[in-house]
Amino acid sequence: MTRAAPPGRIRAMRALILYVCALVFVGRAASAHQDALERRAREVAAIIAAEPKWADDLFDKAFLKEVPPARLRAIGLQYFAQCGEVTDVRLQERKTEHSAVFEMTFAKDQVATLTLGLGAAAPNSVVMLFFGVPTQALSDWPAVIEAFQKLPGSSNFAVWKLGAEKPEVLAAHEADRALAIGSAFKLYVLGALVDEIAAGKRKLSDVVTLDARSRSLPSGVLHAWPLGTPVTLASLAVGMISISDNTATDHLMAALSRDRVEAQLAKMGNENAARSLPFLHTHELFRLKAARNAGAVAEYLKLDLPGKRAFLAKEVAAWPLDESIFDGGFLTRPSYIEELEWFASAADLCRAMDWLRKATESGPASSLREVLAINRGLSVSTRAFPWAGFKGGSEPGVLDFTFLLRAADGSWYALSAAWNDPSAAVDEVQFAGLVQRAIVILGGKPAK
Repeated sequence: MTRAAPPGRIRAMRALILYVCALVFVGRAASAHQDALERRAREVAAIIAAEPKWADDLFDKAFLKEVPPARLRAIGLQYFAQCGEVTDVRLQERKTEHSAVFEMTFAKDQVATLTLGLGAAAPNSVVMLFFGVPTQALSDWPAVIEAFQKLPGSSNFAVWKLGAEKPEVLAAHEADRALAIGSAFKLYVLGALVDEIAAGKRKLSDVVTLDARSRSLPSGVLHAWPLGTPVTLASLAVGMISISDNTATDHLMAALSRDRVEAQLAKMGNENAARSLPFLHTHELFRLKAARNAGAVAEYLKLDLPGKRAFLAKEVAAWPLDESIFDGGFLTRPSYIEELEWFASAADLCRAMDWLRKATESGPASSLREVLAINRGLSVSTRAFPWAGFKGGSEPGVLDFTFLLRAADGSWYALSAAWNDPSAAVDEVQFAGLVQRAIVILGGKPAK
């Protein structure tokens, strides 16, 4: 269930980053000079300063129409205030003849990626630009683990090398601690679908119709589609994983049944399955966490498992659900994240990804592996990891990022990390940067 507004500081940082993350392209032909990318990367990095300035030909005129100079100066000032000046720029990955990813090292011991695209013709001006999220310049697993240990609240982290036999643990921090995982629970729904398809009980082309009982709220788009619209199981799976569509998820859960999905937790290696029972639909979680239902929630939490199941069916299903529940600050701060959520440890989720990897090697369910790779989650190097599968989850006080990665040499890895804080919203930018750094280290290209 991904419906969290980041705190003001994060929102401001994102506003600056995302403006350039739009990846403004201006078409050009022919090839750039071999050294043009590195030269332009150093010149772009130099705008991160107390007084940002640049040569007239650094940015293409069409680019500046989309990203005005005032916005570029604001970005330079923001990065300078947080990170200090750039002390080094190194080529990380050449994407094409005209584009590449660089790593910037800052005076305040932070790093960030710089993705750059140039026009082919002289003067090889910048036509595409992306500043990555700054993070600590961590270079090994002990440094990553120390950073997780310093996070307020609770966190977990695990990196496994996968194979035919028992996985090899490369790094771990509280890997067996079960935490709230937000929409990462959808991996188990996907797993149940994989099993049903592999067993021949269902086909990806099977159709369900959208109905009011399984309509949820954003994230996603299907909540806005007309009731009665036919949708295939394949389309529901794509929406559930790639854009975390809650309505797609709830329709899949309804088609499979709650009992079927609950059984999948243990099958995929979740050693904390009992804590997530009954396994909630997203529309149920929205209703339960709405402030207007607080009194009834206290009653729900006192019930045993059969009582909770009956309460969901008889009471919660009848409560109204629309976006008016977001009025009054709903889901702007942590709410019952230790009681009303889906739970797994980092080790549980690494096992889940390994199960999905093996279960989709071949057969009628094999195409569902590619659903995981539609959204790579973070800026994962395609050179280090040509294939990257991802599912994350968030709500105030909850973050989870879980990856399945195939390296260039064919080796498989699972990486999972979560951060919970019941007393305050967690810093999405900080967490994303930390996980990003862990993936860089796993790929064998730490900062030197």
